[in-house]
Amino acid sequence: MWKKEVARDLLALGSWVFYILVIGRALIKPYRPFADQIIIAGLIVIILGLVFRRFDFDDYVSRGLVLIFFTSIFYETLVYTLFASAVGLLLVFSSYFIKRDAKRIVIGFIIGGLAIFAGHYGALASAKLF
Repeated sequence: MWKKEVARDLLALGSWVFYILVIGRALIKPYRPFADQIIIAGLIVIILGLVFRRFDFDDYVSRGLVLIFFTSIFYETLVYTLFASAVGLLLVFSSYFIKRDAKRIVIGFIIGGLAIFAGHYGALASAKLF
């Protein structure tokens, strides 16, 4: 029973609530490039989720991947990157553990990767414009 509870807790790190919490924190300072990256990537996850709705992807994995990638770049420390990567792997295993299809998880990874690409280059382009 405790295993499923821990798995659900790990998946919560890829929830929209946690995602918005990270954006809110980035906007307080403000950490503009970081916030731009996260916001753009989040919009891409939403758009691709609507476009590829029939694939039924694991959006928790997509958002978790985005947060792990951009927070690792933001903090620029190997220790945090290793920690966040380990948590990300646990998130993926948790998704599989609670009986999500491996195909959904892989598509979630792909959509998360596309969102990272768009967030990174979109933020660079917006920094040049503004």
